[in-house]
Amino acid sequence: MSEVQRMPLNGSFNYGTGNINGSISLRSSASRSAIDEFCYALGGNKPIHNILIANNGMAAVKFIRSVRTWSYETFGSEKAILLVAMATPEDMRINAEHIRIADQFVEVPGGTNNNNYANVQLIVETAEITHVDAVWPGWGHASEIPELPDALEAKGIIFLGPPALSMAALGDKIGSSLIAQAASVPTLPWSGSHVKIPVESCLSTIPDDVYRKACVYTTEEAIASCQVIGYPAMIKASWGGGGKGIRKVHNDEEVKALFKQVQGEVPGSPIFIMKVASQSRHLEVQLLCDQYGNVAALHSRDCSVQRRHQKIIEEGPITVAPPDTIRKLEQAARRLAKSVNYVGAATVEYLYSMETGDYYFLELNPRLQVEHPVTEWIAEVNLPAAQVAVGMGIPLWQIPEIRRFYGMDNSGGYDAWRKTSALATPFDFDQAESVRPKGHCIAVRVTSEDPDDGFKPTSGKVQELSFKSKPNVWAYFSVKSGGGIHEFSDSQFGHVFAFGESRQLAIANMVLGLKEIQIRGEIRTNVDYTIDLLHAPDYRENKIHTGWLDSRIAMRVRAERPPWYLSVVGGALYKAAARSAAMVSDYVGYLEKGQIPPKHISLVNSQVILNIEGSRYTIDMVKRGPGSYRLRMNQSEIEAEIHTLRDGGLLMQLDGNSHIIYAEEEAAGTRLLIDGRTCLLQNDHDPSKLVAETPCKLLRYLVPDGSHVDADLPYVEVEVMKMCMPLLSPASGVIQFKMSEGQAMQAGELIARLDLDDPSAVRKAEPFHGSFPALGQPTAMSDKVHQKCAATLNAARMILAGYDHNIDEVVQNLLLCLDSPELPFLQWQECFAVLANRLPKDLKAKLESKYKEYEGISIQQVIEFPAKVLRSILETHLGSYSEEERVAQERLIEPLMSLVKSYEGGRESHARGIVHALFEEYLSVEELFSDNIQADVIERLRLQYKKDLLRIVDIVLSHQGVKSKNKLILRLMEHLVYPNPAPYREKLIRFSTLNHTNYSELALKASQLLEQTKLSELRSSIARSLSELEMFTEEGENIDTPKRKSAINERMEDIVSAPLAVEDALVGLFDHSDHTLQRRVVETYVRRLYQPYLVKGSVRMQWHRAGLIASWQFMEGHIGEPNAFDDETTETPLVDKKWGAMVIIKSLQYLPDVISAALKETTQGQSQNGLAGRTNHGNMMHIALAGINNQMSLLQDSGDEDQAQERVNRLAKILKDKEVSSSLKNAGYDVISCIIQRDEGRGPMRHSFHWSETNHYYVEEPLMRHLEPPLSIYLELDKLKGYKNIKYTPSRDRQWHMYTIDAKPLPFQRMFLRTLVRQPTKEWFSPSGYQGSEVAGPRSQLNLSFTSRSILRSLVTAMEELELHVHNATVKSDHAHMYLYVLKEQHINDLVPFSQRVDVDSGAEEGVVEVLLVKLAREIHSMVGVKMHRLGVFEWEVKLCMSSSSGQVNGAWRVVVTNVTGHTCIVHVYREVEDNVKQKVVYHATSTGGPLHGVPVNAPSQPLNLLDQKRLLARKSNTTYCYDFALAFEAALENIWSSKLPNNRKPEGKLVSATELIFADPGGSWGTPLVPVNREPGLNNVGMVAWTMNLCTPEFPNGRTILVVANDVTFRNGSFGPVEDAFFEAVTDLACAKKLPLIYLAANSGARIGAAEEVRSCFRIGWSDESNPDSGFQYLYLTPEDYSRIKSSVIAHEISLESGETRWVIDTIVGKEDGLGVENLSGSGAIAGAYSKAYKETFTLTYVTGRTVGIGAYLARLGMRCIQRLDQPIILTGFSALNKLLGREVYSSQMQLGGPKIMGTNGVVHLTVSDDLEGVSAILNWLSFVPPFVGGPLPVLAPVDPVDRPVEYLP
Repeated sequence: MSEVQRMPLNGSFNYGTGNINGSISLRSSASRSAIDEFCYALGGNKPIHNILIANNGMAAVKFIRSVRTWSYETFGSEKAILLVAMATPEDMRINAEHIRIADQFVEVPGGTNNNNYANVQLIVETAEITHVDAVWPGWGHASEIPELPDALEAKGIIFLGPPALSMAALGDKIGSSLIAQAASVPTLPWSGSHVKIPVESCLSTIPDDVYRKACVYTTEEAIASCQVIGYPAMIKASWGGGGKGIRKVHNDEEVKALFKQVQGEVPGSPIFIMKVASQSRHLEVQLLCDQYGNVAALHSRDCSVQRRHQKIIEEGPITVAPPDTIRKLEQAARRLAKSVNYVGAATVEYLYSMETGDYYFLELNPRLQVEHPVTEWIAEVNLPAAQVAVGMGIPLWQIPEIRRFYGMDNSGGYDAWRKTSALATPFDFDQAESVRPKGHCIAVRVTSEDPDDGFKPTSGKVQELSFKSKPNVWAYFSVKSGGGIHEFSDSQFGHVFAFGESRQLAIANMVLGLKEIQIRGEIRTNVDYTIDLLHAPDYRENKIHTGWLDSRIAMRVRAERPPWYLSVVGGALYKAAARSAAMVSDYVGYLEKGQIPPKHISLVNSQVILNIEGSRYTIDMVKRGPGSYRLRMNQSEIEAEIHTLRDGGLLMQLDGNSHIIYAEEEAAGTRLLIDGRTCLLQNDHDPSKLVAETPCKLLRYLVPDGSHVDADLPYVEVEVMKMCMPLLSPASGVIQFKMSEGQAMQAGELIARLDLDDPSAVRKAEPFHGSFPALGQPTAMSDKVHQKCAATLNAARMILAGYDHNIDEVVQNLLLCLDSPELPFLQWQECFAVLANRLPKDLKAKLESKYKEYEGISIQQVIEFPAKVLRSILETHLGSYSEEERVAQERLIEPLMSLVKSYEGGRESHARGIVHALFEEYLSVEELFSDNIQADVIERLRLQYKKDLLRIVDIVLSHQGVKSKNKLILRLMEHLVYPNPAPYREKLIRFSTLNHTNYSELALKASQLLEQTKLSELRSSIARSLSELEMFTEEGENIDTPKRKSAINERMEDIVSAPLAVEDALVGLFDHSDHTLQRRVVETYVRRLYQPYLVKGSVRMQWHRAGLIASWQFMEGHIGEPNAFDDETTETPLVDKKWGAMVIIKSLQYLPDVISAALKETTQGQSQNGLAGRTNHGNMMHIALAGINNQMSLLQDSGDEDQAQERVNRLAKILKDKEVSSSLKNAGYDVISCIIQRDEGRGPMRHSFHWSETNHYYVEEPLMRHLEPPLSIYLELDKLKGYKNIKYTPSRDRQWHMYTIDAKPLPFQRMFLRTLVRQPTKEWFSPSGYQGSEVAGPRSQLNLSFTSRSILRSLVTAMEELELHVHNATVKSDHAHMYLYVLKEQHINDLVPFSQRVDVDSGAEEGVVEVLLVKLAREIHSMVGVKMHRLGVFEWEVKLCMSSSSGQVNGAWRVVVTNVTGHTCIVHVYREVEDNVKQKVVYHATSTGGPLHGVPVNAPSQPLNLLDQKRLLARKSNTTYCYDFALAFEAALENIWSSKLPNNRKPEGKLVSATELIFADPGGSWGTPLVPVNREPGLNNVGMVAWTMNLCTPEFPNGRTILVVANDVTFRNGSFGPVEDAFFEAVTDLACAKKLPLIYLAANSGARIGAAEEVRSCFRIGWSDESNPDSGFQYLYLTPEDYSRIKSSVIAHEISLESGETRWVIDTIVGKEDGLGVENLSGSGAIAGAYSKAYKETFTLTYVTGRTVGIGAYLARLGMRCIQRLDQPIILTGFSALNKLLGREVYSSQMQLGGPKIMGTNGVVHLTVSDDLEGVSAILNWLSFVPPFVGGPLPVLAPVDPVDRPVEYLP
């Protein structure tokens, strides 16, 4: 409302425009004079200019519209008469229609109608204040209160209704029945049938004693009256109406139950009993009476379709009774009205028996009725307007429409009133005959009632109300869209009227009209149900009666429902969409508030459970796209799509059809409206909770509180929208009320609780076991290739967006589409069709002409798309335009140009473009998350997309589908990238750098494909290098010249020494068609394998018809002394020479022949060399199966072990052949190597077969698989033979060989990496990987020695491989050992940088080499140690052979480096020497002894020692082992001295001296002193360790002492128990006593909460039901045997079972071990106090090196000075525990609780560091400002630039 003026009464009045009290007229003077003229011209006596409408809802809306229509027709202005409405707060809240369309409104009090529309005093006062001429009461409310007309008459205000006397006489149902009896109108038997009054006394008040005789006042009187009349009977309230105050009873018990309800619905009303006329019709006659005794009967109506005596469908005229009977009904009604001098509109109601034709007076309604428009339509009379005319005093015969109704002259519409007034004459209404009814009219009441719930009234908002009127269908409503119906409204809010020439046509029009109504909101309506009624055969055949509808309801005949599967699919889609929208909204809400949202957002997979009409449907939902779903139910599956409409509805596409869905939540569940038909998705029903399902008022309890109530019996009575109704108990049980009588309730509020008699007997929805019907695709799908390709690509993009599709199907379809020759032609057609009409004519003609040429050819044969030709035409066209015009043309033809460009390289280039786009889509998301914490990524995205937060949801959703995305990308790599990876190099590099567990498989595949491109390039490079075409020299010398041979040899040596996958590349050239090149390739391969033991010049080649045979000689001498057999050596001991042979064949069928030939060749060679008589053994045979199409290559495709075994079996079968095996063995071939060439994309497969003396045939050695036998010797694989289940993993370039084992029983996985270090004579490819900051370190590569560079290159390659597998659980290692064998002999000068040279004194070579090797190892470690430690490499060993002129250092040396912390290492140097006692080669430490001193070189690898195990455990906790911190302090001090004070002289000896402190008493406790001890690390039996450290710092070069105490995270997770607490307190006491700085290294899990292991191992469970553990347990117990064994650990009591079994029930667990429970907490308090004291008395500093929890976190805070490692949290409680406490996933990591961003910001932490070396350096830096003890000297350094230095100045 725009203006509100407070009035003296309890309300306010909105005046619209103009003032009251006559100061400014609200209507024009012309309108007023026209009304006056109209009134007086037609014989009236009091003009009416303004009317107060004392009603709301339907009545007010209909009156306003009727009067406006009449005003316009009569006066030419619809606003001629001013209409004032009354408005309660509830009406205004729901935006009631009558307030909106009225001219003015008055605010009146809210609540029930006795406060407003039925309040006579309020109505009269409002009429006075608004100065109206008349009041229209409508129907209901005050329309039948006789005091109202009297009160208005006293104020001189016209009442548009009957006089009070007539109303009192006829409005009262009892009085009207008595008057009817007096007027000879037949009545049914009733409680007043015996009461008679004379006709002449009808207008006088009926005496009370006479009136009372017709009433019943008590239940007993009602029963007696019913027994006289006979059952069934009606209990009726005289003042009731609209279905209120009326109940049907069949026996005495029902009278007792329902009599009170009738009294309650119409308080104070007299009550009477009337016989029920079964199978009767409810007929009505509409009357209109004037002030002069004229009564018009305006046809009749049939209102027989009733529910609980409330009319649902009305129609007119009457068709069930003959015309004579109808005439009698009308005459009887007129007599009755005349007998009481009635004025205004009235309805006389009859009951008509279809069997006998008798009729009985029912009642006279002294008001207009809601169904009056039926009469208006068939009689063509505006009844509200007629009421106004009668109120003006105009006689009926002067009203134009009444004259027309009776067929009189000078009649017509109101526009003819001037003619009527002049010419009309009176006529006798008793004699006049009315015209025939105009057709047939049917009316349907639209009510807010729920037909599925006993027509219970509902209230709430109306979101949408739309109705499309038709020529013969009209409707009006009391609400609009956006409005609503409140709890005090009448349930009817609409009325629909349909007209037809016949009843059948009227029914048809009504059905069509009702189907046009769209009503959505919180209310339920009867529209669907009424449509069903109109279709009922009984109604169509006019065989209905007043009980017909109630009988249908009793038989549960319901409105048509959507098909069950539509309800299920629609409901599931709605629920899934709503849940998804809610999740997205919540997620965005977190982002908007700056909070980190939950880690997961479940938008793709969900399960929906629906309860529909007693069936329980469980549907698994899979989201395939933003609006696409796949639904699974009981092994059936369908697809559907939904789109959200702007009005909140859903457009569902299913089986090719569209359906509109609207949903509304209500107390009982979710109401779905599907294509105008409703269904309810019921909530899980809990019968123990009795709730209000609609807003209502609790009138009274029907059973006492705390009493028992049976199922389906009423327990309370409530008032819902002015109707009283009982609520039935859903089950039997004892009721406990939660609401008081008289209390108002909202929907969903708890009325009472029910303690169920039998909870298991409650009816539950039965699971649905059926399936979805067979349905097609949601939308029509095309079979054309280009459209299928677009759909498949969209599916692939949906997978990359995080949605779900069948990946194999998508990839298969994509491959088929991309491979189709039709695809480009169809794509061109589609694109061209779009642009054809916009292209210039000449260009269009050229393109069409050229395209048709190729299209015609393509029909007969497969041809390539003419992309280049079409592009040429397009570019020529662009070239013909000026620069300015060209831009517009380029935009126009851009789609065509893009298409032809994509096909310029053929279909392959088009496919490549698509794959590139899909790869980029994947990487654009996943690169954000690679190697990053998700919370940090989301925080960055939040800042980046703060204006579009939904973009973050899309990114996170995509990332959550990473597993499916990976599968898609892998499939694309396998099918489209694998054949030619080179064009994808850039994307593959990006894939290979993804660093997370999620991407391990993908990164590995990308790396392998990259390696494949390198292998292909390497193969080509080798072929070029060894090719004849490369061999010509500048002089053009002949090919056989020595210079040419030297060049060839040099190139071979380059290849042999290259640190690349040369072996695999060479095998790929074994089948080369150039025989010369083939021979060189084979020779190079042999040199590569046997370097440096190959006898120079011994390689020979021979062609055999089956293939190539090569033979050579090599030395078997001790591998540790390769210099003895240098490949330059010509004179070597003949006894050590062994033969090697290689046969290259293309089929295994030639193998026996070619082996025989090879053996002849080598045997002949032995004879020539004089070796024929010697014992042959140690020879090696290599069998190469060349050609990528050999049967063995095809067999092995994926590296699958089963297929590998099959290949091995085939090879072994051939080698088992007696003739073949014996000939090989006799020739001395102990080892047979088989090489199988495969396609270019994969390296060759290798198998080694060794002669078995047990089996007498060759058996494969699994450990040597994938390796050539000579290499396995160099790599010392025999050391690994003691391990079982060794898993081999080759590096991508096959230069590193990785062997993974489980270190059982330890929970670790170990890896042994082996390689041969080859030192290249030239760089084939620039080495990658070791230029990064983490590897290169402070020095450049140029400052490294030749040997260092070689080793470093190999180490970097190995680390790249480990990084690739760091997230691969099967390959990832916890502890890795690297072994590198440098093949080439090294000289002393190779150990120093190129720019340096070493001058060695005679006899000092060994010491120099040792120093150089230690320096070399430390130098390399400084560059790669940190990264190696991060990757789990804790030890690496280098074997190299030294050579010098003096020979002192000749032989094999080994450097063993232990990587302790990454920053610190321990280096040991050994030589290999022969132990004459052990007769073995052993490690020999050259100076200081090492742990391997004296150990045989070939001794099996040993299990991890205790220290290594503990270091690993600490590393698993992401921290440094506490005992290694001494090394960290030393390394940090070394850095300080070397970097900060390079010119100062560092103290001699060790910079750090640490002495461990332990309890003086081994069983130490509180108060036990500490004593120093020297012992090996890791022997502690307390989870806390302490040292006294003496540090030689720059401030105190002679040393300063500090105390360091640390948690041992490897001892019970570093938890604090009583002993640890006592130890910590002892250390703090010592620090306080000596006033020394105390450093606390924190890494713990808080106070210890342990378990009594002895109890845990033997307790048993006493189940409530032994056969059903799900029913829970009662107690834990021990058997008597177990109790007697551990009774000191528990407190228990004994019970005996009926079976005789004895059990000891555990009451309390004590535990035999101390420190398991709350005693730890008291200790925590003690150490907290001790550390606080230490802060006050000395210097305290805490370094958080690992996660610190609980008391550990408190200590970090209490020490006040704190340094935190960036990746370690300080927390009181874990994030998962907090999430459980909060009930949702608020935190996703510990860092959100206690990371540096939290602790640093809040001042808990003062410094943050990235690693432990930096942390220790920070400690030392802090200590540099602290005296050595409290009160000690200040730490002042001597200045680098003294103050007293003479100042020199040179200009």
